[in-house]
Amino acid sequence: MHQTVDDLRTQLAEAAERAAQQARVPGATVTLRRARARRRRAAGTVCALAVVVATTGIVVARGGLDRPTVESATDPGGDLPWRPLVAKEWGATVPDVRPLDPVLVGAQGTRAGRPWRLTVYQGIHHPAGQPAEQDVCYLLEWLDQLQGKRLWQVHGTCAPEQQTTTALAAAGPDPGSTAVIGRAPPAAGRVRLELRGREPVETATVDIGRDRLGRFYVAFVPRNASLEHLVALDKDGRQVGQTAGLGNLALARTPMGFPPTGPVRVVARAASRRSGTLEAVVWPTRYGYCLSIHSTQGAGSSDCSSPEPDSTADLLAPRVHCSESGPPPVKQTLVAGGVPTRAARTVQVEAAGKRYQVPAWDAGEGLDRAFFLAELPEGPWPPSARLTALDGRGVSLGTWNLPGCG
Repeated sequence: MHQTVDDLRTQLAEAAERAAQQARVPGATVTLRRARARRRRAAGTVCALAVVVATTGIVVARGGLDRPTVESATDPGGDLPWRPLVAKEWGATVPDVRPLDPVLVGAQGTRAGRPWRLTVYQGIHHPAGQPAEQDVCYLLEWLDQLQGKRLWQVHGTCAPEQQTTTALAAAGPDPGSTAVIGRAPPAAGRVRLELRGREPVETATVDIGRDRLGRFYVAFVPRNASLEHLVALDKDGRQVGQTAGLGNLALARTPMGFPPTGPVRVVARAASRRSGTLEAVVWPTRYGYCLSIHSTQGAGSSDCSSPEPDSTADLLAPRVHCSESGPPPVKQTLVAGGVPTRAARTVQVEAAGKRYQVPAWDAGEGLDRAFFLAELPEGPWPPSARLTALDGRGVSLGTWNLPGCG
């Protein structure tokens, strides 16, 4: 992590104002590859898809999921300032995906006084050095207003065509809720969102007239709801598809890096002298995992597995993260990751001639490791660090030597 938490707060604010943030989604390929989630400067190149473009002449759209609308691929959106429904206009929206015509609107409506629509198209997903595959893309667009300017925004992703049931948490047009969007099998007449501690939410799916693409849905749920499962149902109420929930949607809707294909989980916490509470957050992606270290005050940085064929690093393994901010210059050192034993209850960190012990948390069968997060005292960056995982009785379970930053 090469920026301090304070610097990262500025980074996030800049990213939110730039023309594009994007995301890649779902899949089960778990070849862990390391790639820094970088800030992008051009539209269509940042990894958390939230595109903002100034527009004028907003007119409230009518309709919704109960009255789906399909527009032609050449329809510019009538009186609303949407992006034209032509594949070339969407060419830079999602990395490594080439859109194909027709681009269709599956549903549209209003939320919190803001018009929205769900745009759908097929695409060719072709990362460098990898075989091409067919994708299906779905993106929630809405028209917003900020400081007297009308803005166009979009949040969405692409998933493999064979993955017929998906869910993605989006910021959406209503600041008080989270939009859950996704795809369902052709036989699905509705989907049920099963929420922890709340009544399930059901919504109709929409048919865009192309069975191969399936059906699509949009649902608005409480901002901090926790999505346990999404179940696709046919007209008789029989289950025809299911996908894992995303967990806390307040986390799932805004992670840096690639968007989640499963639960977004806080796996470790630590107190910070400068930034309140720090959290280590992990979620699965199409390419493996993302690991984010962020402050509960809103700033953070993430690393994500990459589609690059020559990247083989274990993204979730413990590492030393060094950063500097100022003036005056202040160095910060974090040590974080997952030790490969679920029995660990404590991790002992030895660095710069000092020894520290921090809690470790069992992340469960899927991740098969225990995570920890430690902030070392201010001072020069350590040239190395030595970790020892301890069980509940203080017995050593293993030792690892890490390169530092000094």
